[in-house]
Amino acid sequence: MRLFVNQPLVVELEVVLSKESAHYLLNVLRLRVGTDIIVFNGGGGEYTARLVAATKKTALLQVIEFKAIERESPLPLTLVQAISRSDRMDYTIQKAVELGVHQIVPVITARSPPLDKSKISKREQHWQKIIISSCEQCGRNRLPVLEPILPLSAWLMKVDKGGRGVVLSPTGTIHFQSLEQSEGPVTVLIGAEGGLSETEIEQARQAGYLEISLGSRILRTETAAVAVLAICQALWGDLG
Repeated sequence: MRLFVNQPLVVELEVVLSKESAHYLLNVLRLRVGTDIIVFNGGGGEYTARLVAATKKTALLQVIEFKAIERESPLPLTLVQAISRSDRMDYTIQKAVELGVHQIVPVITARSPPLDKSKISKREQHWQKIIISSCEQCGRNRLPVLEPILPLSAWLMKVDKGGRGVVLSPTGTIHFQSLEQSEGPVTVLIGAEGGLSETEIEQARQAGYLEISLGSRILRTETAAVAVLAICQALWGDLG
């Protein structure tokens, strides 16, 4: 059992859990006083903590030991993901975290579904919860950075020219196996349902992105993201 705790942690510190976390430990997992769990705060490493007191709605942990464990990929990997339908976007973010991305950038594209501006903050908070939950599950001790939602054109204007950018394109002629070893950050740009428009692909090309082909089959947006991230980690990161 691993749990994210959003506060500084030191050995011997007592931590009062949030109502949501206490409910999960006590009512879902049915943990008892005296049980040890792993906690982390996103700053690196993890801690062994013991459940020392509990009521129906509260739980108190005491931090026992620090372990300097790191599970981050050596590849600085960014996913620039066009906002897709909620279930597909949730899946993409979850799997991106498991595959070791360092940064997730949700962007608005021509084929993204309509976005209610009044609900942007709520959607970003929802995605942040998915990131935390995925880190708890996969063993990561550092949270990937979730950038604020912005138009794709705005992101492309601020691209760091020092890294390598790749974009999936139906007209792409470059294959991953033909690329040289990457010694810097890699940014992956994935379109929404229906892909990126020709104009957006051209904008990406002008920003230095390489047009990549994964073969003759058309992949769903969530499948494409997982496939490309896995390939990047296998070629230049720590997968396998």
